[in-house]
Amino acid sequence: MARILLAESDRHIRQLFAGILADCGHAVATCGDALEAAVSLATQSVDIVVTDLVLGLGGEATLGRDCAALGIPTVTLSGSSFRPGQAVAERPSALLEKPFRFGDLQSVLDAVACGSAQMMPAAAEPASALYPAPGPRRA
Repeated sequence: MARILLAESDRHIRQLFAGILADCGHAVATCGDALEAAVSLATQSVDIVVTDLVLGLGGEATLGRDCAALGIPTVTLSGSSFRPGQAVAERPSALLEKPFRFGDLQSVLDAVACGSAQMMPAAAEPASALYPAPGPRRA
């Protein structure tokens, strides 16, 4: 399974998601803000970053740029599709809106991990762009 860096500012959500990801067999490192994420990216080997859309103080944008520069695919979780004032071009490619099924998260992680294993970091598109979030849920 993947080595995942989970960047989530809410401690309770971070602990919940980290536990579920670990139960799914992933090695999970956690951080609560963009600064901690930058330190983790500099000191650990990471396959995928899972982050909240609103990490705080613009941290998600910085984290996204850092990951893109390193060729690390990113999966973004959010309670809403867009932040107020966010341009369509800035929308994350792999976006799961909360609440989501953990099976949906695992499916996106599997697709991103499979894609990242086949792509070089200098590829034209990040692996996450090739595997968008699953479509609307069926009742």
